[in-house]
Amino acid sequence: MSPVREPLAASRPDAGPPGGPLDLGKRYLLFCAVGGSGLLVDMGLFHLLHTRAGWPLEVSKLLAAETALLNNFLWNDRWTFGGRPVESHAPWQRRLFRFHVICLSGIALATVLLAVMHRMGGLRAEVANFVAIVLVSGWNFGWSRRWGWASGRSVGPATPPRPADGPARP
Repeated sequence: MSPVREPLAASRPDAGPPGGPLDLGKRYLLFCAVGGSGLLVDMGLFHLLHTRAGWPLEVSKLLAAETALLNNFLWNDRWTFGGRPVESHAPWQRRLFRFHVICLSGIALATVLLAVMHRMGGLRAEVANFVAIVLVSGWNFGWSRRWGWASGRSVGPATPPRPADGPARP
């Protein structure tokens, strides 16, 4: 039984041409909604581990971020990118692996930003954590769309077609 990939019928982002501005805008809004749920998971668990349980800042952040990442993967796979044709119908394990690769650098960056803003900037840990999450969300959406749930045409850089009879003449 696959725990993911059955699209939710309501609120599918299928209007407009695939990959068009409407599709991109709707998917980004869905991605942000999913990210909002992940933010609540991250912030809640971070607060419990760091503030309540007294765990170290970085350990609390990493565990909270991984839990939020799993939450976000499940919702993005079903809702945000659920109606999008996936490259080679990649199994959910491959999509999860790719999402981890994409988000790993975001988690690392968020952890560094959190530590800098908290220790050097004097922000409360929870405020610094929120700011760090918001700052890395664009990275995660761009690469999730481009590689994590690639549709084939959005993978890799675009290469212009070559003329059949050689290079263009000036």
